[in-house]
Amino acid sequence: MARSNWLLWTGLTMIGAALVFALVGSVYVGRAGGYPGPGGMMGPGGMIGQGYGAPGWGAAGEVGSLPEARDAIERAVQSYGNPNLEVTEVMEFANNYYAEVREKDTGTDAIELLVDKASGQVYPEPGPNMMWNTKYGMMSGGRGMGGMMGPNGGGIMGLPAQGNAANKMPISPERAREIADDYLGRVSPGTQAGEAEEFYGYYTLHTERDGRITGMLSVNGYSGEVWYHSWHGAFVTMDEGERAG
Repeated sequence: MARSNWLLWTGLTMIGAALVFALVGSVYVGRAGGYPGPGGMMGPGGMIGQGYGAPGWGAAGEVGSLPEARDAIERAVQSYGNPNLEVTEVMEFANNYYAEVREKDTGTDAIELLVDKASGQVYPEPGPNMMWNTKYGMMSGGRGMGGMMGPNGGGIMGLPAQGNAANKMPISPERAREIADDYLGRVSPGTQAGEAEEFYGYYTLHTERDGRITGMLSVNGYSGEVWYHSWHGAFVTMDEGERAG
């Protein structure tokens, strides 16, 4: 009996270790630019509020429509007291709702947010939004979350927005789209990149097949690395909001 229990716990430990290494490997591959393509890295809830320790804002309960998602996101943005930020595009995916928030004065996209469908909590999106964002991300000046929606324009931890405010990236939007198309041509032939939307330090682009959105990816504006947003699941619908005008 003792040997049986020992074998059981050994097996469970090995399975747990394998899962940890698989998770670390997924995150590393994504950051290194050899990231998985459509359908890769993590399912619902993965990396949201866990992998990066990102806090969630609010808990409005189940969110079942784009208007409800937009309301939750706008409340989260407004609650942090930065009047220069506005919600533009909101999208629904199988696993979550996604939104882009931009600066009113510059017209530059600032941050990307997710809404958990079950709880209504709003989270900073993992990936480029945290790791590549030179003004609002974790790497902006080496001070934690940088300017990710804190009071009066400060960060999550009350730190001011900082970093490369001029956003002079050596890679142009046109070149970013070319890089994205090259990647998609290798991993998902028949899929193309849409318009490159400019954030601080990187671009985010929809991926499309036969004129329909299938997902999204980001291109680093300095290195040209690509990071596929594989946590969303299948695209459902969208509301372009201010972008429609």
